[in-house]
Amino acid sequence: MHPDTHAQQHWYLATLGHKALVRELASLGLPASAATHDPLSLAGRCLIADPIGYPEAHRAAELVLAPLHTAQTFTATVTDEDNALEHTGVVPVLEERQAGAVTGWYAELLLFEHSTRLNKAAYRLSRMPGDPTWIIDSDFLPSGHPGMLRPFGSRRPGSGKRTLLPPFVAELNRLIAQGPGSAA
Repeated sequence: MHPDTHAQQHWYLATLGHKALVRELASLGLPASAATHDPLSLAGRCLIADPIGYPEAHRAAELVLAPLHTAQTFTATVTDEDNALEHTGVVPVLEERQAGAVTGWYAELLLFEHSTRLNKAAYRLSRMPGDPTWIIDSDFLPSGHPGMLRPFGSRRPGSGKRTLLPPFVAELNRLIAQGPGSAA
């Protein structure tokens, strides 16, 4: 089962777009505790905000969701022991970025397993010169709260690196090779 637009938007607002959503909602006088305590609930409330009854919350969600409008997608199969699990990857951001004097690749990735929408992931990734693969800089727990946060281009100790599985690496590399603006 492919993730529907609502599922993609909800997961993006709860994870990769959460800080931007909180920043947009701050001008509305929302208490900080209400905005950060439960990312999934906040994302859900903003998605169902009526553009007429709650135009500010609706506008905030729409601004934060802008990267999803041009997101690239892919389907990849991951073999785990005897099972083959199919995933949809949604890539709202894939671009070159600079960290000091070094330029590398930055990506945001939402993953949805086709058999269930409960097993999903959200990552901020980087691939710097000399990296053989994509490194996970940030990931998010099923609650929407961050599990690990490291800034793009941060120093990486050798044994502490977490990387993507090869099928996802291949898809990100394929999207880079296709060039900007090409949807899969």
